[in-house]
Amino acid sequence: MHVALTGFMGAGKTTVGRRLARLLHMPFADSDAEVVRLHGEIAQIFEREGEAQFRCYESEALERLMRGRPGVVAVGGGAVLSGKNRALLRRGGVIVHLAISADDAYKRVAHRRHRPLLGAAPDLNAVRALMRSRAAAYADNDFEVQAGGRPAATVARTIARWYRARTAAAQR
Repeated sequence: MHVALTGFMGAGKTTVGRRLARLLHMPFADSDAEVVRLHGEIAQIFEREGEAQFRCYESEALERLMRGRPGVVAVGGGAVLSGKNRALLRRGGVIVHLAISADDAYKRVAHRRHRPLLGAAPDLNAVRALMRSRAAAYADNDFEVQAGGRPAATVARTIARWYRARTAAAQR
């Protein structure tokens, strides 16, 4: 059973995901990294082909990753906006949301320039607006853990305990 990590930009999906994969002795994959591997840098895809095409690439990457052997998958921040993607993630495993405040997200992404949806100079209001627009999609999860202000190792251990308990209960 896959563990799909969702959350806003900067929530720590990749960092937590790598740690979680080690704890669970599972492979790790990142859907954004898969898109980059096959199609080039995300900012360039947005510029050349637009967001709609990027979302298609993102969905294709998730389909490939979810067909693979069970593992931990860091899911691109906007991928869960698609109900089809959420259904795919749930069919193949569980969805774990890494919750983060707008302030924490802003602190983590403000200095980065590869976030096309936030523009060249991200501001806190843009982060808040984007988070609000995604709130319902992020709420569609099997488990939510507060990731803001907590070490990635702590977040990964929390998810691992939940996952092991859920797996054990399902086997009874």
